[in-house]
Amino acid sequence: MFRKMKIGGKLSLAFGVLLLIFAGVGAMSWMNMREVQREAHALADEAVPEMVVAASVQQAAQSVMYEIRGYGYTYEPRYLEQGRQKLVEIRNRLKEATDLAAKFPALVRLRENAAKASAAVDQYAALVDRTEAAVQAIAAARTRGDTDQQEFFQLAEAYLASQNEALEGHIQAGDGADRLRDRAKKINQINGIIDLGNSIQIANFQGQTTRNPALLEEAMKTFDRVDAVLAEIKSTTAQQANLDQLDGIGKAGANYKAVLAEILKEWNLLEAIEKDRGTAAASVLALADEVVRTGATNAGKIAESAVSSLGSTILVILIATVVAVLFGGIVAFLMTRSLTVPLKRVAELAGMA
Repeated sequence: MFRKMKIGGKLSLAFGVLLLIFAGVGAMSWMNMREVQREAHALADEAVPEMVVAASVQQAAQSVMYEIRGYGYTYEPRYLEQGRQKLVEIRNRLKEATDLAAKFPALVRLRENAAKASAAVDQYAALVDRTEAAVQAIAAARTRGDTDQQEFFQLAEAYLASQNEALEGHIQAGDGADRLRDRAKKINQINGIIDLGNSIQIANFQGQTTRNPALLEEAMKTFDRVDAVLAEIKSTTAQQANLDQLDGIGKAGANYKAVLAEILKEWNLLEAIEKDRGTAAASVLALADEVVRTGATNAGKIAESAVSSLGSTILVILIATVVAVLFGGIVAFLMTRSLTVPLKRVAELAGMA
């Protein structure tokens, strides 16, 4: 059939086949490049933003932890304010993550972890509120404690002054040694109470400064010694004014002891809340880290697939080019032969004529 075709038909068929080969190569290349384009969009619009938003959640969570931990240690309001601002930021980042996951259904891990992280952030925010309440309770207790300890020492100093004055009166009146000895004993006892009060103050200060609750517990035990000495003094005191002073000292001491107990209770509560905050924050960080690692893995897979698609495209183009060259060479040979053989035959016939 090919031999019976005219030269024009043969040329058209040959060029048509070449065009089909190049069209097929172009179609395959277009399909592969479309796949590369799709993967590039997935990398630019999904995988990379997924890692970026997850990393921003991590950074915001670490900032929140830093600020609130500072507030828990120092009770400075500025740390609380900055921590709450960071909480707003982390919620904004989580909203971005949720919106991104809603836009691209393939981001399953981001969608799941964003929901879990939001719940953990809500839990953390509630713990921050509890932290603030405990800190405010400690601050209020400290204020009451300042008033109680001032009253304690003022009454003790007033009682001491009255005893010194009484002692001076005994001396001037030439009273006997027994009365002088009794008055000196009371002076020593009230000085002992003042010393115990000072030791309580120091233990309270050191305990809160060094965050050592054992010192506060020891300070609270010291009040038992104060009460014992007060009871002994009362047993030998007759003047109502002095008895009122001793009662006032005991009441102020009891109030101050109650303050230390409240501070210790709120302090222990803060320690427990801090552990819970750490757990909630660690959960957010772990979830964000998982998304970052998942995004990195997906990005790597997309990059590998894109490289593979590009490699396939290059290989197809190379093979198609080689086939086209070979086919073109064969067609050129056949076409040349189909032209030269008849012409040669014509020439031979012309020579015979």
